[in-house]
Amino acid sequence: MDIFDSHTHLNQDELFKSREELLQNFINIWWKGLINAGANRVYNNNWLCISKIVQKKYPNIFVKCALGWHPCDVEQIGQDYNKTKIELKEEILNNKEYVVAIGECWIDLHYDPEWKTLELQQQYFNSQCELAEELSLPIMIHSRDAFNETYEILKNFKNITVYIHCRWYWTDEIKTMLKTFNNLYIWFCWNITYKNAENLRESIKILPLKNLLIETDAPYLSPQWFRWTLNAPERVKEIWKYIGELINIPEEQLRKQVKENFFNLYK
Repeated sequence: MDIFDSHTHLNQDELFKSREELLQNFINIWWKGLINAGANRVYNNNWLCISKIVQKKYPNIFVKCALGWHPCDVEQIGQDYNKTKIELKEEILNNKEYVVAIGECWIDLHYDPEWKTLELQQQYFNSQCELAEELSLPIMIHSRDAFNETYEILKNFKNITVYIHCRWYWTDEIKTMLKTFNNLYIWFCWNITYKNAENLRESIKILPLKNLLIETDAPYLSPQWFRWTLNAPERVKEIWKYIGELINIPEEQLRKQVKENFFNLYK
């Protein structure tokens, strides 16, 4: 069985220190591919380190990364978004064999209800969209409480491939995105099991299978029955079963389609 985790964070401090053990655990459940998301300089550097190690130790496993600036980190990164765009481009070009996407990025106002960082987030997001278009790379999206603000930027880049990671909106917004972008993928992870996530469970039912991916977002968002514990990539196997039952799709059919989607995305 081929198992894929389309978005995880083995570069996060708590997982990075146990990276080889966690990778081996994932391989033991027929793991075939994993993508780690960038967020800041530490995340980006850690994941490039993991990608290079895995390429030598597990040459038949698809282990790649996205590099980018997370919206919640823009103040720490600095005000000069043009300079950091150039730095990010150089880092991607110097590591082309490991990098398959830009991100995770977009706009997050969940922790900034007064919108103090909105303008800077918009500038960083727009610059990363420009870079994705220039380098013909997909863009990995993180968004909370800011659909309209970020959609106004993203709609200007209709030719790029868009990957929306777990913290997404509901059916109306998904319908809008499906109408706007020809190359769109939406990821679901364990937050779909949460008690207050009925809208999320309904939204997956309107999503065509050709647009679906599955992720863990480890170490975050453990399933409801393990809430507040550290999540791990190996738990992706269980979420496949949960989602298959939720949308009434045989596991083999779901596995085959998600595998196709994974490699369409991360060419």
